[in-house]
Amino acid sequence: GGQLIYGGPLGRNSHKIVEYFEAIQGVPKIKDMYNPATWMLEVSSVAAEVRLGMDFAEYYKSSDLFRRSKALVNELSTPPAGSSDLFFATKYSQSTVGQFKSCLWKQWLTYWRSPDYNLVRYFFTLACALMIGTVFWRVGKHKESSTDLTLILGAMYASVIFVGINNCQTVQPVVAIERTVFYRERAAGMYAPLPYALAQILIEVPFVLFQTLYYSLIVYAMVAFPWKVEKFFWFVFVSFFSFLYFTYYGMMTVSITPNHQVASIFAAAFYGVFNLFSGFFIPKPKIPGWWIWYYWICPVAWTVYGLIVSQYRDIDDPIIVFGATQNFTVKGYIEHHYGFKPDFMGPVAAVLVAFTCFFAFIFAYCIRTLNFQSR
Repeated sequence: GGQLIYGGPLGRNSHKIVEYFEAIQGVPKIKDMYNPATWMLEVSSVAAEVRLGMDFAEYYKSSDLFRRSKALVNELSTPPAGSSDLFFATKYSQSTVGQFKSCLWKQWLTYWRSPDYNLVRYFFTLACALMIGTVFWRVGKHKESSTDLTLILGAMYASVIFVGINNCQTVQPVVAIERTVFYRERAAGMYAPLPYALAQILIEVPFVLFQTLYYSLIVYAMVAFPWKVEKFFWFVFVSFFSFLYFTYYGMMTVSITPNHQVASIFAAAFYGVFNLFSGFFIPKPKIPGWWIWYYWICPVAWTVYGLIVSQYRDIDDPIIVFGATQNFTVKGYIEHHYGFKPDFMGPVAAVLVAFTCFFAFIFAYCIRTLNFQSR
C-alpha cells in the first residue's frame, strides 16, 4: 500500500487508464458498461499481483508513461523566463465592506432561521411584560407617598432586569455555535474577524429594537406612566440600550471563555453585583464611600437612574415621606433619597450608549484575538 501504480491522463470515460492496464499481459479486459473505477481496483489488487507474479508499482516506474510524467513535472516545476511569483494584492477576495455585507447577510439568514432563539426570547419578553404590567397595574398614577415611588421604582427595575438577563443567557449558545463556524471559515480565508464581529453585533439591533418597542408599549400602558412623547421616548431609549448592553454582555462573556457553559457561569457571577449596586436595593447616598466607585461603573445603576429621572424629574407635586421632618416634592425626594439629579438625563444616555459600545468592542476584540479551538 501507499505506492503509485498509475499517474497520467484518464481520458474520456477513463479509456486511457483502461488501455494502460489492459496492455499488461494477463489482465482481463473490461466488460461492456462496467464501471472503470471498480474494474481498475479489481485488476490491481494484491490478489491480482500474486496471480500475475508482478508488482504494479515497479511496472509503472519502468514504463514510458512514468518517464513522460516525470519529465512533465520537471518542466512545469521550472518557471519560464521573465515570469514572476503568484501575488495577490489583498489577503481576502472581498474588500472589508464586501466581507461585512456578506457576513451581515449570513447572520440575517441565520437569525431568521433560528426560531428557537428569537421566538423564545420574544415570548419570554411578552410574558414578562404582561406579568410586570399586571403586578404593577397602574401604579404610575399613584405618587402621593414615598412608598408609591418605591413601588414605581421596583416596577422600572423589574421591567429591565428580567428581560436583560434573559437576553444575556439566550444569546450565549447562539454566539458559541456561530464562533465554531467562524473558526472554520476564517481558516479557509473567507473573511477577517472584524467584519464578522461587526455583523454579529449589528444583527442584534433590529431584533432588540422590535423587542423593546412592544415591551415598552405594554409595560408603559399597563403601569400607567404619563403619555408624553418625551417621557415615552426616554423610556424606550433607556430600555433599548439596556436590553442591548445585556445582549452584548452575554456575547462578550462567550468571546472571553471557551464555551457557553463557562460563559453562563461567568455572566451569572455579576448578576448579583449588578443588582446590589443598581441603586434600587441600596440607594446611592447610602452606599459606603469605599464602594461608591462600583455604583458608577454598574450598567444597571444607570438604567434605573435613567428610567426614574425620565419620568419624574419634572413632577413638583408634594409627597408624603414617612418619618421625614421636612416636606418633599416628588422631584426633591428622588434627588434627596436616591441621589438622582433631575438634569442628568444627557450624561445617563451617553453612559448607556458607552456601556453598549464597550461590551460590543470587547466582544469584537476577543473574537479577533482569542482562539479557543481544541485542535
